[in-house]
Amino acid sequence: MQRISIESLNVSNYRNYSQAKCLFDSQCNVITGINGAGKTSLIDAIYYLCNGKSYFSYKDQFLYRHETGFFHLRCGLLCAESRYEVQVSSSLEATKKITVDDKKMKSVSEHLGRFPAFMIAPKDILIILESAVERRRLMDKTLSKVDKTYLKSLLLYNRLLKQRNAVLKSHRETGRVDQILLEALSVKMEEPATYLYNKRKHYLEASIPIVNDLYLKLSGGNESVSIAYQSQLSEQSWSQLIATHKNLDLASGKSNAGIHKDDMTIMLDGKPIKKYASQGQLKSSIIAIKLAQLVWVRNDAQKIPILLLDDIFDKLDSQRVYQFLDICHHQIGAQVFITDTEDKRVTDQLSDLNINYKTLKVDNGTIT
Repeated sequence: MQRISIESLNVSNYRNYSQAKCLFDSQCNVITGINGAGKTSLIDAIYYLCNGKSYFSYKDQFLYRHETGFFHLRCGLLCAESRYEVQVSSSLEATKKITVDDKKMKSVSEHLGRFPAFMIAPKDILIILESAVERRRLMDKTLSKVDKTYLKSLLLYNRLLKQRNAVLKSHRETGRVDQILLEALSVKMEEPATYLYNKRKHYLEASIPIVNDLYLKLSGGNESVSIAYQSQLSEQSWSQLIATHKNLDLASGKSNAGIHKDDMTIMLDGKPIKKYASQGQLKSSIIAIKLAQLVWVRNDAQKIPILLLDDIFDKLDSQRVYQFLDICHHQIGAQVFITDTEDKRVTDQLSDLNINYKTLKVDNGTIT
C-alpha cells in the first residue's frame, strides 16, 4: 500500500496568497484562522497539485491573486518510499503546465489519479440536498481517479450526448430530422454508456457497506444510512431505452434516457434523508459518503490518498468529531489537513487520540 503525503508547499499568487511556504507533519495538520484568512486557499492549493484542478473553482482565472494574471504552486510529495516534486503553473498568456519531477504531463487526465487527494467541504452537503447531477459527479470523480478508461468513456459519452441533443433540438425547431445521424449517434453511445453503468454499479455495491459502517461509527450506532443506485439501464437494455424514448426525445428536443439520468437514493433509518435529517445527521452522512470514496480508491488503487477537511466540524458534537478523527488516523491512515476557526476543538481531540499534529495559524495570507 502506497501512502501519499505532502512534505512542503510553496504558493505564489494563489487566491489571497502573494507568497507562502510551509512544512507539514506527515500525520495531521491543523490550519486555524478567522473566516477569509486563507485557510481554504491553502488546502485548495494542495488539492490542485494532486488532482490538476481546484476543488472550488472551475476556471483558473478566478484563482489568480487580485491584479495578477498567473499563479504557481509547488510541493514536495512522498508516495511510498519515493519523493516527487509536483509543480503547476497557470497564466492568462500560456496553457496550464503540470510537471512531476520536471516531466510535463500531457493533460490533467494524465495527472489525475497519480497522487489522489480528497476534499470534504461544507458545500458537499448539496450532494445530498440538490439534484442528481451532484451525486453523479461524485461517482464520476471517484472512478476517474483510478480508471482512465472510465474517464475516456465519460468524455466520449458526454460529447456524443451533446451531438445527439443538437440533432433533436434541430428537429424541434425545424420539424426535420436526420434519422441516419440520430441512429448512428445512439449506437455509438451504447458502448461508453454500458461501461459507465457497470463501473458505477460495481463502485456502489462495494462502497455502500463502507458508508454504512462509517456512519454507524460516526453516530455511535444511533442511526443508519442506506444508499441505492438508480439507473434506467438496470431495467432496460440501451437499445430498448432509445426505442422507448424516441418519440419523447423528438418532441422535447433532448435525450430523456441514458446514464446521464443516473442517481443515488440516500435514506436515514429508512426515510428520505432530505426530509428528515438534522444538520448534524446530514453532515455525518456526507462525511461517511466522502470517506467511503477515499477508502474505495485506497482499496482499488492500493494508494492511501491525502484527506483535506475544510471547516466541516461546525454542527458536529464532540463525540462525532472524536470518532471521525479516530477513523481518519487508525482506520484509513491518511495524512490529514484540517481547517477550523477554533483550534481547541480539533487539537484537544487529537491529543486524546495520541495523534501527532502540527498547527499552522493563517492571518490574511500569512502563515505562522
